[in-house]
Amino acid sequence: MPSATLRSTLRADFEAMAEGESLTFSRVVARVAVHARWRAVLGWRVAQHLFESRAGKPLSLWLTDRVLSFSGAELQPKSAIGPGVVLKHTTGLVVGGEVVAGHRLTLHQNVTLGDRRPFGGQPVIGDDVTVGVGACVLGPIIIGDRVTVAANAVVLDNVPADSVVAGAPARIIRRRTVREVRAG
Repeated sequence: MPSATLRSTLRADFEAMAEGESLTFSRVVARVAVHARWRAVLGWRVAQHLFESRAGKPLSLWLTDRVLSFSGAELQPKSAIGPGVVLKHTTGLVVGGEVVAGHRLTLHQNVTLGDRRPFGGQPVIGDDVTVGVGACVLGPIIIGDRVTVAANAVVLDNVPADSVVAGAPARIIRRRTVREVRAG
């Protein structure tokens, strides 16, 4: 039986991935059976849960490898990602083991969240962040809450909250106003 924390995290993830559609147990089972992104989230969360115990680490790493083989997503179990994660597409997705992210992280395909050699360290990402197709967020940097990383951006520096970044290397192209932030 999964722990309450694992169960509540999976529920938040599946509700976020349903994007407003009501979820029943049978719908979740059908989605997990049919869609690689749903199976990837399930496998990733179970691997993260197993990784917490010494005895579960080998099984966790094996499960991580299985997720990579069927989904094309390399999702390290040591990463700390808050509930409500949405994987839009899994192909080419890489999340490093030291990545820390808040609630409601949305990742598109071919995104890399990881380190930047020789500097080491991996990103810390706030709540309600969206990372676009092909973007790379690299190094020991901090990405604030409600940030949007545009497609193909290469983020190598800290990004303040309520920003939109684009380019290679990424630059702030827009700051949300207080009114926009409050409107959601």
